[in-house]
Amino acid sequence: MKRKAAKRHARRGIARAAQPPPTGAISILPMEIQIGDRFTDEEGAWEVVSHPATLHGAKSLRARVRRVEQPATERDVTWPAHVRVDIRRDHRPAEDP
Repeated sequence: MKRKAAKRHARRGIARAAQPPPTGAISILPMEIQIGDRFTDEEGAWEVVSHPATLHGAKSLRARVRRVEQPATERDVTWPAHVRVDIRRDHRPAEDP
């Protein structure tokens, strides 16, 4: 009996080997993405400029993004709805008019 309990405990440790997101980043599902969120891929840093829209029966989401360094460069990015995205969210207070 002790052997089975020890094996169950060992399996839990192996399944928990997920990597944490980079410093300052949070890991969220694509449906939680907001305008102004930033992420980085192999091409550089991108900023979200539209709310995500669902595709294929809400199994994937698409949002319009632009490069941080080149605002004129825009494209659509599509994510599977179940895959987490590492983003950086800027929490600036709203400016008073």
